[in-house]
Amino acid sequence: MKLFLTYLLMFFVCVGNLTAQTITGLVIDETETGLKNYQVKLFITPNVYTTQTDIEGFFTINLTEVKEETLPKNYSISNNFPNPFNPRTRINFLLPQTSKIQVEIFNTIGQNVGDRIEKEMQAGNNYIDLELNGLPNGVYFARINVNNQYTVVRKLMLLYGSQHLSVVDQIGSENYSKSTNNTYIDSIVVSAGLMRTKTFINLPELTGQILDVGFLQMQISCPDMETIEYSGKTYHTVQIGSQCWLKENLDVGTKINGIVDSTNNNTIEKYCYNNDEANCTTYGGLYQWAEAVQIPEGATNNTSPSPALMGNVKGICPTGWHIPTKTEFEILKAAINDDGNALKREDQGIGPNVGTNISGFSALLTGYRYTNGDFYELGNYTYFWSVTVDSFFNTASIIGLNNYSHSVSLAGNYKYYGFSVRCCKDLDY
Repeated sequence: MKLFLTYLLMFFVCVGNLTAQTITGLVIDETETGLKNYQVKLFITPNVYTTQTDIEGFFTINLTEVKEETLPKNYSISNNFPNPFNPRTRINFLLPQTSKIQVEIFNTIGQNVGDRIEKEMQAGNNYIDLELNGLPNGVYFARINVNNQYTVVRKLMLLYGSQHLSVVDQIGSENYSKSTNNTYIDSIVVSAGLMRTKTFINLPELTGQILDVGFLQMQISCPDMETIEYSGKTYHTVQIGSQCWLKENLDVGTKINGIVDSTNNNTIEKYCYNNDEANCTTYGGLYQWAEAVQIPEGATNNTSPSPALMGNVKGICPTGWHIPTKTEFEILKAAINDDGNALKREDQGIGPNVGTNISGFSALLTGYRYTNGDFYELGNYTYFWSVTVDSFFNTASIIGLNNYSHSVSLAGNYKYYGFSVRCCKDLDY
């Protein structure tokens, strides 16, 4: 309710001070929490406007101030014809000079549903026929790039039983004039880099000085699995690219003193920073590698890997989840473009290395347990175990974040350390 009232207040303040056409909105997750630092792209033919959400998830686009990627004069890209179509439609191009054209087709949730078309077109009238055979009825978007400089979007309606475009069809005259008064929004695309993208369509017409598009809700948690219950605790989930992760560090098992090594028994044994159980509640447990992976054949921190350690090793994770592999950490690192700030919670890190958490991973700088049983670097460093053993059998791959850099480290460390555990969903979910 507080967030909603804040939003209304901002709306009326904006209305009172507007002198030009402005579009506002709020990007939220499933819990109606505002998402900051998300990119918002607004497509109004023939223009594209880009901005970012602020610290509370609000965005404002002034159509006279932040316009970009506009097609220059003498260029024109028509709407597709026929529309609706079945299954082929045509887009006409009027070009003042030879140009490189790229076309990609997306569905309404931002998934690429066809091969990218790349074609060099000569000056004058040209066209590209798009064929969406095998796709279900619905709305699709053609994103068209000209000379790697200008981008426009066309909305396509595939409807079986509608008009079919044959190669001999005659297309009526198209309006090639560059309109600057279009009041219909083709789409709004909200994204956090490679991590997630969502396209919003069927938006209201811009008829006055301001248009409030309201709440734009992103899917942050894993599909149909916002939380799971495990060992008496509730864990949230987060979808990052193609991967599904737990949003909190594991806190499972019986606390043992930092000076004692874990033993291979029927009890999961954890360390709590400074031997304080409250730190496990806040930051999760710290585990030696062999305890985290729970190797079935009774291997220890000094043993070689088993063939079973190639992937989906449950370890101390819930059923259906596993200790991530080094490869899965590499995929995660690529999805966030090696931006460690995107993994850190907003209250973690300092200066240019403070967390933005646009991934939703919500990493905490938990510190670690050293091999002599002491604890170090709470609030400065955190490391997560992978299941992957290095060429030296007493080390395993880890991923790390810290206060002093915004990059992500991926290295090896001794299995006797006590590090955090973050579980990844099995690949067959």
